[in-house]
Amino acid sequence: MKRYREATIKVLVFVSAFLTTVIVFGILYFLVSNGISVFKDVSLKEFFLSSRWFPTYEDPEYGILALFVGTLSVTGLTLVFSIPLGFIIAVYMSEYSSRRTRELMKFVFELTAGIPSVVLGAFGLKYVSQWIMNTFPDVWTGLNIFNASLVLSILAMPYFVTFIEDALSSVPKNQREASLALGANKTRTVFKVVVPQARSGILNAIILGTNRVIGETMVVLMVSGGATMIPSSIFDPVRPLTSAIAGEMGEVELGGTHYHALFMIGVVLLVISTLFTIIAMKLKGGKEYEAG
Repeated sequence: MKRYREATIKVLVFVSAFLTTVIVFGILYFLVSNGISVFKDVSLKEFFLSSRWFPTYEDPEYGILALFVGTLSVTGLTLVFSIPLGFIIAVYMSEYSSRRTRELMKFVFELTAGIPSVVLGAFGLKYVSQWIMNTFPDVWTGLNIFNASLVLSILAMPYFVTFIEDALSSVPKNQREASLALGANKTRTVFKVVVPQARSGILNAIILGTNRVIGETMVVLMVSGGATMIPSSIFDPVRPLTSAIAGEMGEVELGGTHYHALFMIGVVLLVISTLFTIIAMKLKGGKEYEAG
């Protein structure tokens, strides 16, 4: 009976793994097969190097450079806001806070992580945009890179704090004790011993958080401004890759060039996400090797 049960479990695990693999490759095939067809009507150079994305014009243009730069600008500014603050909070939680305070802060960040993206987008649309217009009189719209980055920072902060805090907490306690025994103070121990030991985990946390920010759709769709332009200021509106897909897919002609172009944007996002995931896995492997 026990042998039969083990065999059944093995079969179920194998079937689950096989189905998961088939689904993943099925999604990949669906994206690529639909996306690659755009190059029947649009050259590689125009698609990747042109900044003119006007798919509904009488003479449509399908250059995604402005969309790509929009994604980079929003993501970059979000990281500038959220990584330093997330790192400081994670260090405090891991090394300085009491257990009760740490549990309370974790609870708060878990609640924040559970806020729907559309709610944060509505907050940015109504309040952050108005604050920007009142604070910076020369700005012509409150829906811009700055707005999107502020709201995305709220969304990303729990990921950065949680992952970085986990990386710091994984450093063995005896490493801290040895440093303190040699006469180093608490701050020196944290930044000269604990943080270097957790470097791989911290980088892994940053990469995973960045991947999350790049893939966010609803917030950037609502508050980034929706303008297909290469920005010259953080107060310029942009249209990131994800918002182009979400905002336009419902209006395209099935099987048309615009339709295939949006799927190709999906392929680009998938490639970016895969690269970040591979880097994160490599860093995690390096961390485990060092620990061993």
